[in-house]
Amino acid sequence: MQSAFENATFEVAQNWNESSSSSYLHEKWNAFLDVVGDNPDHVYVWGLTIWTYGWFWLIGAVFLLMDLTGWPAFMRKYKNQPGTNEPPEWAKLKRLVTRVALNQFVYGVPFAYLTYYVRKMTLEMPDIRQLPTIDVFLRDFAICVVTWEMGFYYSHRFLHAGFWYKYIHKVHHEWSSPVAWSVMYCHPLEFILSDQIPIFIGPAICKSHPVTIAVWFLYVVVDTVVDHSGYHVPFFLYSRQHDYHHEK
Repeated sequence: MQSAFENATFEVAQNWNESSSSSYLHEKWNAFLDVVGDNPDHVYVWGLTIWTYGWFWLIGAVFLLMDLTGWPAFMRKYKNQPGTNEPPEWAKLKRLVTRVALNQFVYGVPFAYLTYYVRKMTLEMPDIRQLPTIDVFLRDFAICVVTWEMGFYYSHRFLHAGFWYKYIHKVHHEWSSPVAWSVMYCHPLEFILSDQIPIFIGPAICKSHPVTIAVWFLYVVVDTVVDHSGYHVPFFLYSRQHDYHHEK
């Protein structure tokens, strides 16, 4: 049974890797690198940083605009805690943006730089111009999900214990009714320990290609931003449990 499954998986992957779609993606990826450059240092550190934080601010802004404007009206019924942050207090929002930007650029960028160079010195890096095969991409993505879930779960449990909650994690819970950008509103130690390290474990283990990491980081951004958005969008992701966690 297992052998038959592995053979079928290999056949699907082989057919994809030899398909015109695979060739098309490979061609477009290399055309993109011809424009921006194929220096791995720039792609892994600055490229992924701009990509990840860009999507964070953009997706978060969509939800925040709904709170600021009350538009579209039909989305009000999906609000987890009606009447809260409609609109958010400007002073509180200003503190949020300041702290998040500080975490991202004062702590996040150096951490990304450091982890990349440690990885570069200790592990073999993939050929940046050669896209990963579909089976490698799916393997890496699955491992990233598992290691992130485990890493975040235990670090989050740790941060809810006594001293660590009082002096570290309580900052994040200042938002008892969270908004999308509040996912990164936290103490710098929590930002590194719980927000950064768990999502970097999978790519490090798998020696992932930057395209795989870009898709992975986008998944993490969408998942965490929507969890903190304050809305339970039925056709998207479900955030009620995490919203309740903040409320209570």
